[in-house]
Amino acid sequence: MSDPSLSTQPARPLLTIAVPSYNRAGCLRELLSVLTDQLRNEPRVEFIISDNASPDETPAVVQEFVARGLCVRYIRNTQNIGPDANFLQCFEQARGKYVWLFSDDDLIVPDGVAKILGYCEAADYDLISLRNYFFQESHTPSPVGARSYVLDISDPTELAKRVHAMFGLISVNIINKDTVLAAGPKPFSELIGTGLVHLGWTFTALSRFSRGLLIRERLIAVRANNAGGFALSQVFGHNLVAITKSWLQPDTLGQVMINGAVQRYWPFVLLEYKNCSPGYFTDQNKPETVLTPLFGNNPRYWIFAYPVAVLPYYLSVAWLLLTRAINRLDRAAGYPTLSWGVARTRPTHG
Repeated sequence: MSDPSLSTQPARPLLTIAVPSYNRAGCLRELLSVLTDQLRNEPRVEFIISDNASPDETPAVVQEFVARGLCVRYIRNTQNIGPDANFLQCFEQARGKYVWLFSDDDLIVPDGVAKILGYCEAADYDLISLRNYFFQESHTPSPVGARSYVLDISDPTELAKRVHAMFGLISVNIINKDTVLAAGPKPFSELIGTGLVHLGWTFTALSRFSRGLLIRERLIAVRANNAGGFALSQVFGHNLVAITKSWLQPDTLGQVMINGAVQRYWPFVLLEYKNCSPGYFTDQNKPETVLTPLFGNNPRYWIFAYPVAVLPYYLSVAWLLLTRAINRLDRAAGYPTLSWGVARTRPTHG
């Protein structure tokens, strides 16, 4: 006879949406405003907020939306454990098959959660990658319409070509936690302090990748110029390279990742660095003084990124427009420049 107590156990959620938050009550209110109705009567989703001892009115904001019907597991740390440890806590606490770590200052478009749940149910994916668009200040996202734009991908290299350094944005990755746990991963705590602890489980999933999905509809909105207080070139330069080399297998997959970062990510970011107010990023030196030793042996750096860093502003803008045109042609041709010089191999899962 079966144990009747088992019938009272809640079914495992299909998806956990986990929001690490610190001192952004206003941004969190905007996010919960677009999420509450999407999560109402949705048993397939576990929703977590991990509050890193925020000194602002974050607890009151959460309670406000609980009173409006939001079902949330609210974790409030007794002290600030730092962003990386809070990210890790979110991943460890998640019960869902899929884990979506979502930034407290980003937004999900109306019906975005329902669309993503449909994709999660359609097949068994190791990693689902999302496209985003940027917005300034306050924003009310609009539905994207009924048409779907997705790529079902079986080669991790093909996904890395399209996503590359954008894996570093926490809101764009949905991870199959079963895939990660089956890998017997190294302790993710090793990456605390890098600003990229989430790449531990993201790269574990990518290294064991057999099937993934790239959702090309822009279902999430990312707040631009709202991530100050970190060393840009250290986190997305030195730390990204070190984590890629030690956590992403095979090496050829890591090479494609770095090529994409140099060719497609850094030119745009270097121009943004010039636009930001002094002190927005905490780099002690100009980014190129850190990036040149890291990427100087990669010809893509000298062609795509370095000129944007050192040219006068308006020439930098012109150079960036030129590189974007080249990248569009490269994408249309299947990304040959990202693959140039890289052997084409598949990972072994052991």
